[in-house]
Amino acid sequence: MLLDFLDYSLAGLRQRSLRSLLTVLGIVIGISAIVILISLGQGIQESVNKELESFGTHTIIVAPGSAQSLGGTGAAVGKLYDNDIERLRRIDGINLITPVVMGRVGIEYKGQTLQSGVMGIEPLNYQSTVSNIEISQGRFLAPSDRQALVVGDKIAKDTYDNDLLANSAVMISGKKYRVVGIMKRTGGTLDDTDTTIYATIDDVRDLVKSTLAKNELSYIYIEIKETYDARVAAEEIKQELRNAHKVKEGEEDFTLITSDFLQERIGMITGFITAFLGGVAAISLIAGGITIANTMFMAVLERYREIGTLKAIGAKKGQIMRMFLIESGLIGLVGGLSGCVVGLAVIAIAGFFGVPTKPTPELLGFAIAFSGIVGLVSGYVPAKNAAELDAVVALRYE
Repeated sequence: MLLDFLDYSLAGLRQRSLRSLLTVLGIVIGISAIVILISLGQGIQESVNKELESFGTHTIIVAPGSAQSLGGTGAAVGKLYDNDIERLRRIDGINLITPVVMGRVGIEYKGQTLQSGVMGIEPLNYQSTVSNIEISQGRFLAPSDRQALVVGDKIAKDTYDNDLLANSAVMISGKKYRVVGIMKRTGGTLDDTDTTIYATIDDVRDLVKSTLAKNELSYIYIEIKETYDARVAAEEIKQELRNAHKVKEGEEDFTLITSDFLQERIGMITGFITAFLGGVAAISLIAGGITIANTMFMAVLERYREIGTLKAIGAKKGQIMRMFLIESGLIGLVGGLSGCVVGLAVIAIAGFFGVPTKPTPELLGFAIAFSGIVGLVSGYVPAKNAAELDAVVALRYE
């Protein structure tokens, strides 16, 4: 019986092949959009998670200002100073601690001036706490360096067209600085290594002394001992800084950036992006569902006499309804399968150009099942109308 219903529905679709094709196309567009956009959101999240892994579970960055201010929802209050580092050295779980001073400077090379971020560091300690330092030309900074720079890859290659090399001389604030190394490009989304200039902390303090107070720090990088619980150490750091800054819990004027902190914040953002992209794609699928409903209404209208004949020879309401539901469900399933194929093709092309995407079997299965459900739901009312037609009235319809 089911095969008979299926055969009847296929015959109905073949009779209106052009209209059926256009209806399927509406579902194809909706499903392919869902597959592409959700895969894009999942790909972005996976890419970010991989970068978070490189941050390290035993690395902590102390930043001035509350967590709300870092998120752009509050005023950035609070500052860090050298004496904060001295207090933090009391904590047994800290393996290494190093200050960072940041600012912006104008770097002039061969008549071209670029405004860039500059990071002042203690070279050896900074290398120990940051895992993504790789040099493509020259060397990294040494503790004894003065008026020496290591330059991000994008500055050297993109801004200065590969003309800025190791051993080049540049001018900053009227002083000559020697480029001792060029960083290897990271291409990361969570850091600005490729567009940053590195120098020793004493040099940077001299360059940005007009914007930072004496002994003020931009960040404090901390490496926790491998044998020590990083969460316990984080709480001890918070307590020590609360005491130093004379603030209560919940009123901190500093923020601890850990892998958990980044995971939570970025997870919220990528989750919102994925949901938003899925919602945008769902709108086109709803439009496809409306198209199915319209097609099925037209199919019922065109087949009044046929429905009347079926009822006259004994077809029941449930059988008539199943025939039309199978027809609308087929439209949804065919559109879903085709949409997945189109979506995967677009994803493959995007991957070739380096766009992060992650289609999963669960997503594809959901997309196909959802398209079938959309087809059934869209065809329900037309099928119900067909089932409730009076046989005599349907046979008389012209």
